Amino acid sequence: MKSIKTLLFILFGLAACQPKYSYLYQYPKIETHPINHMMVVIDFINLRDDLGKYWDFDSYYHQKVLNQLLHKINEQLSNAGYPQVDSYLLSSGLLFKTDFRVEHYIQDQLQNELLHPPFILAKANITEEQIPQHQEILGILVKYIAPRRHHDSDELSHRGMQLGYQLESMKIPDDSAILYIHIDLSAPGIIKQMGTFLLSGAIASQADYAHVHLDATATRHASAFLLHKGSGQIIWKNYSNRWTPEQPIEKLLKQLPVQTSH
Repeated sequence: MKSIKTLLFILFGLAACQPKYSYLYQYPKIETHPINHMMVVIDFINLRDDLGKYWDFDSYYHQKVLNQLLHKINEQLSNAGYPQVDSYLLSSGLLFKTDFRVEHYIQDQLQNELLHPPFILAKANITEEQIPQHQEILGILVKYIAPRRHHDSDELSHRGMQLGYQLESMKIPDDSAILYIHIDLSAPGIIKQMGTFLLSGAIASQADYAHVHLDATATRHASAFLLHKGSGQIIWKNYSNRWTPEQPIEKLLKQLPVQTSH
């Protein structure tokens, strides 16, 4: 009993000590990239934890949040001078491995089947061929670029802020911009935290993603990236472990460059 109390103290201490920060980046040169088409890719995931083997995924809840996010983002982009969104992909779990499984709920009602990601909940003017491309790009952005600081006075800190190779094969006009949004609000409950802590990742046996992210030190986070297709340039990004969809979208899209013409 004493050892369990000690473990609980350690786990709560780790959660309390998590850093709270936002890493903002804007392309340091005068913006000259023409943008006449706007694509938005939103990946939102908020898995629920219970005493069972699998995490719980409510598709109705995720769809509702994604629809609201798309509407708010479209408004914010329009206010900043960007064209109306003409293509979008709304998903949950684009970065999960395909062998990761969840229990499927619709409005809190358990369904019969287990689901395998990614969960594509809506799309417009995006082909099936492009979905793996978006998965690859989003994975690079979130894993390698999101939590990095970039300083105006240090040119070397801006290296790697370009994805020309990955965007080159995507069949969209060169004067397109893609806004990638990745939001992960999933956090393990105390049962799975203890299981991860004590059993060295036994819970993560389903998939690599769980092993990396759903552990005793996992943090919630949101990332946003604005890319220009023709140049491959990352024009702007913001990374925050404070923002949630209940807050105004302009807090996540703060200092998004204003588009003067399109």
